[in-house]
Amino acid sequence: MLFLCALWGLQQVVLKATAADIAPIMQIALRCGAAAVLLSLWMWWRKERMRVDDGTLRPGLLVASLFAVEFLLLGEGLRHTSAAHAVVFLYTAPIFVALGLHLKLPSERPSSGPVWCFSRCWSRLPAF
Repeated sequence: MLFLCALWGLQQVVLKATAADIAPIMQIALRCGAAAVLLSLWMWWRKERMRVDDGTLRPGLLVASLFAVEFLLLGEGLRHTSAAHAVVFLYTAPIFVALGLHLKLPSERPSSGPVWCFSRCWSRLPAF
């Protein structure tokens, strides 16, 4: 898990370091294209079919569009700030969404387990 987290964190560093040679948006597009090919091959190997008649096409296209906008903004943001800022903004966003979700949806109250884990993790940050 540590290797995976380091790999995800280093993506933006590599994007920033190689930005002079190839645009960050092009690097993101190549990475997403390779992921789509690998996912298609995996689905073919498992003999899974992509269904478009089960009502998931529109929500899927909406989510894909939102991810595309996120990656576009990330690529453009790396042109104007450091990779460290991009990593912090990108990977802390889900935390703030989870914390703010209960304000929008009252039924989504956090249970004591995730709250305890979250507070424990944040209490360790000043040690670094």
